[in-house]
Amino acid sequence: MYFRQPRYFGDFKCIGGTCTNSCCIGWRIDWYKKEIDKITDAPECSEELRELVGKSFVKIENSDKYVVALGAGGRCPFLTEDNFCRIQRELGAEYLSDTCSIYPRHHMIASEAVYRYCNMSCPEVMSKLLNSEKSMDMVNVAIRDKVTVKGAVKNTEKALEKHPELKYRGELLEFFYEIIADKKHDVETSIILGALAAQSLSKIVTAKDYDSIPEAIKQLRPQLHNGAQLKSIDNIKPNYYVKLGALGDMLKSVFSLNIMSALTDKEGRPNIDLYINGEKRLAETFKDRQFYLRNIALNLLLEFVLPFKFTDKTIFENYSIFAAAFALFKLNVIATAELTDSAERKAANPKVEVTGYKLNIKVVVKYDTERYVNSSAAMISRNLCHNDDNAKKLLEELQNRKFITPAYLALLIK
Repeated sequence: MYFRQPRYFGDFKCIGGTCTNSCCIGWRIDWYKKEIDKITDAPECSEELRELVGKSFVKIENSDKYVVALGAGGRCPFLTEDNFCRIQRELGAEYLSDTCSIYPRHHMIASEAVYRYCNMSCPEVMSKLLNSEKSMDMVNVAIRDKVTVKGAVKNTEKALEKHPELKYRGELLEFFYEIIADKKHDVETSIILGALAAQSLSKIVTAKDYDSIPEAIKQLRPQLHNGAQLKSIDNIKPNYYVKLGALGDMLKSVFSLNIMSALTDKEGRPNIDLYINGEKRLAETFKDRQFYLRNIALNLLLEFVLPFKFTDKTIFENYSIFAAAFALFKLNVIATAELTDSAERKAANPKVEVTGYKLNIKVVVKYDTERYVNSSAAMISRNLCHNDDNAKKLLEELQNRKFITPAYLALLIK
């Protein structure tokens, strides 16, 4: 066994009290009773901490879990004034719950590898992710000592019996990662190529021809560089009305975010120029780091543990959630960044006020587009990768609109 991880993983460290978006504020935090008892049973636990523990957890009905009762401002009761964990400070990190000690790190076991990655809902992860073109390069790290991997995604005998395709989890993940990482194409084209591959692989699984998956991957690789196919993708004309209308509705349905007011004119119709200007603003902000979108897409792919986030869904359905999530990320960051200078924005819709995730943005003169990239990536990671119900809801939205085809995904992505 060995660790396989993006290059940034080895550089990541929690920055604790200096974090700009603490995971100890506003998050639901689950603990098991044995984890709570470990604190109160510790001889070195102070009476003050023991008393605080006694009033800080609420049992979840019909569950063996407890949830932390957050205080004013959504703060964890164990969070000190300088934003450090009192439990860790008094007893040590080994007394934290699995949830607290693992986040934002995650693990997936496939074949001989333990894949490691982090969630983009953590600002420090985003800092590492956008720091270098090589941040998402996959590297192997030897496992020298015996390690205990907590909360890892892995195949069980029962799951393998029901879904034999799971034994190729590692090969399929590497294949899709290879597609998205290919710098010969822009990231949007790469995601569309991935959709075509996912559709082909889904057909093989539907036909229960599971053991032909490695050979199918081998045959699909040359098709990814097929000139005619690439030309057909390149010739797809963006349909902004379909794109903005569908994605705007999805953001409103899944996240309760009505951000389309930032991209509409006085009559409430989509203003295509505003969206295009927003794309230009993104490009200008990251002109020296043009890898930023690809790095975000690659980390999303890992966070969705593709191609099997949901084992009861097809490879293509799982991939469709990932592709739509990337499209939602781009739309959200463009809309919440206000897009244009204040004069143009006021002329387009003088009453606009955009409400987004932890944002209440009014017309401003100066824009911090990178801030909105980080906020939008955090929103997608937190509300789709952490929340299975929302991810399934997004898939239902795609299915209800009959967007579960590579062609329609291409319209959302282009």
